[in-house]
Amino acid sequence: MHAWQITKKDVRLLLRDRRTMFVLVALPLLFITILGFSAGQLFSEKEKAKKMRLGVVNDDTSEQSETLISEVAKIQALEITPFTDRQRASELLADGKIEVLVLIGEHYHERVDDLEFGDVLYPERGKLKSQLQNLDIEVRAGPFLLNAGEIAEALVFAFAIKTIARDVLDRTDHAYAEKLFLRFKRLAGDQPENEQQPAKAESVAGKSHSQVVYQFLVPSYTVMFVFFIVSFMARSLIGERDAGTLGRLLIAPITRSGLMIGKTVPFVLMSLVQTMLLFLAGKLLFQMSWGDYPWMLLPVMVCTSLAATALGLLVATAVRTESQVTAYATFLVLTLAGLSGCLMPRSWQPELMQNVGLATPHAWALIAYDHLLNRDFPNLPVVWQCCGMLLAFAAGFFALGWLRFRKLE
Repeated sequence: MHAWQITKKDVRLLLRDRRTMFVLVALPLLFITILGFSAGQLFSEKEKAKKMRLGVVNDDTSEQSETLISEVAKIQALEITPFTDRQRASELLADGKIEVLVLIGEHYHERVDDLEFGDVLYPERGKLKSQLQNLDIEVRAGPFLLNAGEIAEALVFAFAIKTIARDVLDRTDHAYAEKLFLRFKRLAGDQPENEQQPAKAESVAGKSHSQVVYQFLVPSYTVMFVFFIVSFMARSLIGERDAGTLGRLLIAPITRSGLMIGKTVPFVLMSLVQTMLLFLAGKLLFQMSWGDYPWMLLPVMVCTSLAATALGLLVATAVRTESQVTAYATFLVLTLAGLSGCLMPRSWQPELMQNVGLATPHAWALIAYDHLLNRDFPNLPVVWQCCGMLLAFAAGFFALGWLRFRKLE
């Protein structure tokens, strides 16, 4: 008996198991579809990037505050909603209906009238040292968008300075003001008013927003479900042991290494087919781009599949019962997926978690896919480095699995 005969036997058994094929192909595709639909991007090529929802409560209702709001509203990336009730606006902010809330107090026009020309020219020194607080303006952000709140605060303050300067200038000696204005104009340089600004991109790197979503979802959940092969390998080995097939194979005229390779190869092939089908579905259903070097996806797929099946071999030789497979293998797969960035973009994770994630093969696969799918200029040496790390994981898992496989009886 040769390893190839064992491989053919296991391939036939896997092809008969339709539930396994469903879990490995249809289930991750279903996850990707649901998550993409939750983001509001399913089959939406023409949908524009989502605007930030900005709520405004204007208790001042003066001409100065209305001018400020109209200037901020010129930013196309903002969707401004006016409110009259602070409590209602705060509830909507907490519920996630708006991302940022701007509260303009009733004393805004009084604070503006109290400013002098020097306060506008040197806002970091004068009466505007505390910025919006000195103008009776407060900016609040949702619990998950604190950085967006800081950006909105800076924008509101910048537009406040722009609109305030007009009123302050009218109250200042014009000869003195013009002298200062010309001085700062020479120092800072002047841009002609008719100079055209570069057009704002409606998508990232030429991709629609829906494509950007699936560029993350497809490779991330593909990598996660590739490692679910661990559970199927463990159950396959336990099933053969319970049926007595494994005992007969162990006494057959074949080396332990040949037996182990013969039982591993079918799952490598299944993992590769699973990955290719999911990427093909991403291309056909979600208009996902394969990048400028689609041929480089193949070595990443192969190396990821080898790492997954090698880990599956190690787990298969460690568990003894079906309940252990459910408890240990599933916990291991989900934990590694969470640490590596399969469940959320790695760029969203703190730097510490990104470094911890490098201890998983998943993270290296995601880094490689990110360079190939999302970068305008993929760094191919980094991709090859990721493939090397995946092969190192595969070799380590396979060696440990081989040692444990030798002790099977």
